[in-house]
Amino acid sequence: MCRIAAALVLTVALATPADAQEAAVALSIYGPFGINDLDGSLPASVEFRFTVPLSDWFALEPFVTVGSSRDRRSSGPEGFYGAQIRQRIGRLTGKDAYVFATYGAAAYYWRSGSSAPIIGHVGFGLHKRLSEHLAFRPEIQMVTFHVVPIGARLVAGVSMGLGR
Repeated sequence: MCRIAAALVLTVALATPADAQEAAVALSIYGPFGINDLDGSLPASVEFRFTVPLSDWFALEPFVTVGSSRDRRSSGPEGFYGAQIRQRIGRLTGKDAYVFATYGAAAYYWRSGSSAPIIGHVGFGLHKRLSEHLAFRPEIQMVTFHVVPIGARLVAGVSMGLGR
């Protein structure tokens, strides 16, 4: 699974100019709405995301989260992997901050397997530039199984502009 995610990120990275890309590292927390899909809440995990702008308003973002299972019988990494579209909604004061919406598909993986990519992510967030190459990016997403809401993800991290 990690090889597939790495190949996807590398393929996307080579297909677009480096001056428009961002790499992000974030903390991701998932909690269920009481349905207990995905074995209930997942442990906090680290998310790696690569942003490839498609236009001024849209970007493609492949991502993978890596967490450690709390179940001793199936210990090992677990999390989400997938891709989402980031769509700018509007700028806040000046050029340093904007609000965005995200929507995409993901799959859940664990040490010994993976689910089909039928987990949806829909949310919104804020991109606040801290310096020329560094930005803070909090977001919240509703997680769906097919179209049924099953939980929420809170993601907060920093992104670094590459080649600017």
